[in-house]
Amino acid sequence: MSKFELRAYVLEHRDDEEALHAYLGRLHAENPSSRTCQPDDNVAEAIAEHMKHRIPKEA
Repeated sequence: MSKFELRAYVLEHRDDEEALHAYLGRLHAENPSSRTCQPDDNVAEAIAEHMKHRIPKEA
């Protein structure tokens, strides 16, 4: 099943946690530097850190 097919399946079967984990695992495998935030994470801190390393667009 392609990534797009798996995504469509997950959206149609939102109660299928195994499919959701397979989809998220596939996404993480494609971009291992990505991370998910947990409820107790300081998201504002993560955003500020991301913004420090962002390349500004030219006006």
